[in-house]
Order: sequence, then structure tokens, then C-alpha cells
Amino acid sequence: MELTPWIMIAVLALIIALGGVALYAVKTQKEKRPTDYYAFFMIGLIWTIVGLPMYYNEGNFAFIAMGVVFLVLGLANKDKWEKNRVRWGDLNKNEKNLKLAIIVILGVLVFAGMIAFLLVERGILGG
Repeated sequence: MELTPWIMIAVLALIIALGGVALYAVKTQKEKRPTDYYAFFMIGLIWTIVGLPMYYNEGNFAFIAMGVVFLVLGLANKDKWEKNRVRWGDLNKNEKNLKLAIIVILGVLVFAGMIAFLLVERGILGG
């Protein structure tokens, strides 16, 4: 049996589970936070920089296009950067715990992905 369908099913299940956690967090949030346009700007900057080599090597224009959209959205609302910025000290205890848990989970997933990549590259996993 091939490994790929099971990996795709596991990734889909993980996306659905994390989406459920995100929806629960949004629904139980007491106060709505304004949009952080500085974060949009930074996402756009990173995606544009990452997209440039992808475009030149593979012809993939998606990251550059999304990056430019986020950059423009962030720059169009530059006057709202400081007003809408949420810093670690502004978060309550539950929000800090949730963000810390998300950071740890994503870090573990990135590390596990790197290990799996190395194992597949060396022929140990996935033959």
C-alpha cells in the first residue's frame, strides 16, 4: 500500500482539527481585536521574498501574487499599524497560553517534517 494517501488523509485530518480549535477560540473570545495590518505587511514581505526564487526556478507565481496583495493591504492601512498592534503584554493569560501552545505545536510539526524529509531522502522511510 502506498504511503502518500495516508499522509494526505493525516494532513487533512490535522487541518480539520486545527480549524476546529481555531473556530472554538474565535467563538469563545470575549472581545474582538481589530485587524493587525502590520502583520499583513510582514506576511506580504515574507511571501514576496520567498516567492521570488520560486518564480525564477519553477515559474510558480502564487507566492509573489499573494505577497504583493498582503503588502498592498498592509501599506494601504499604514496609519493603523500602531493603533491595532497587539503585543504579548496586551494578551490575557488564556490568550498567552493558547499562543504558546500553538507555537509549540507548530514547532514540533516543523521538526517532525524535517525529520521525515531526511528519512525519506535517505531511503529509510517510504522506500
